Amino acid sequence: MAELQNRIRTKNEATGIRVVGQFVQEFWECGWQPYDARNDKGIDGLILMHKKGQDLGVKINVQVKCGAKYITSINENEIRISIDNEKGFEEHLKYWRSQVEPAILVFVNPCKPQRDNNGNILTDEKGKIKWIESRIKSEAWWVDLKDKDLQPENTKTILRLNRKSTFGEHSKGDFLKLIKPLLSISHLPTIKLNKESKNLLYSLQLKKDAREFYKNWKNGNSIICQALGQEIKVSRTGWRHILLNRRGKERRNNSLQLLGVAKQIIDEVDKFYLLTQREERNLFEQKLGLRAVVKDTNQGDLVVQVIILRRLNKTTDQNKWWFYSVHYRR
Repeated sequence: MAELQNRIRTKNEATGIRVVGQFVQEFWECGWQPYDARNDKGIDGLILMHKKGQDLGVKINVQVKCGAKYITSINENEIRISIDNEKGFEEHLKYWRSQVEPAILVFVNPCKPQRDNNGNILTDEKGKIKWIESRIKSEAWWVDLKDKDLQPENTKTILRLNRKSTFGEHSKGDFLKLIKPLLSISHLPTIKLNKESKNLLYSLQLKKDAREFYKNWKNGNSIICQALGQEIKVSRTGWRHILLNRRGKERRNNSLQLLGVAKQIIDEVDKFYLLTQREERNLFEQKLGLRAVVKDTNQGDLVVQVIILRRLNKTTDQNKWWFYSVHYRR
């Protein structure tokens, strides 16, 4: 029985990723970056939104669920599915809503209901629909995971999907509307530079001042990252990355100038972006971005991005977070 369940789960995962990837790449002409294995917060891939062949610079975080077993009820208006236990659902909800870029769930049903000779849907002794596989003609729906009406009242593990919100070749317009607020910088917080940040930004002896600032900032301690609610290590990891020769002199200098701004962003900004992630046998790694606008007297409003590196040892379940880099996001 367990072997059969594993086979069905593997097939469902493949069907779900195939359905999403096909529509996104073939019909929308957008980018699709699936992950080999789902991360611990439930992101299965990223949609890289394009328009007329141009990358819009905005990603959509996607969780994919596939299988009729998730359905708790269905009617002509909505589908209700249960995706986790109460604690897991709350943790996922907090994670989805703490990101700036959209987070959606796509539910794929690889089955169709069984019917009798008169076309009536068959149910079992518990009143649940009997399903048969129909993978080639799988239907799919999507929901905004930040929607305030995501959960029906008096439920703790259920989310609802509007049956009109189909995920298919004609859905791209809905997603362009979803990302529209992010196509400008108006949604980003503005950092009011303190004296320390200004001194470093306009330093005449940059290498010396930056080294002294970083040494004092690091000081053997961890700092709290507001957006992630985690302790972040400021260590040689970030310093070595910033000074890599392959980054070029201009980028290295920009990062050194922005160290004070990076400290303020980590302290003040409360939203983050998932930039990249990778997974090996015993290691799960993510790079997360924090962004804010800085007003420069010479160049006007500039977007600054801080990168946080996260590594999870899957053997020991040990989580570590580092300040990794800071740069202008052109």
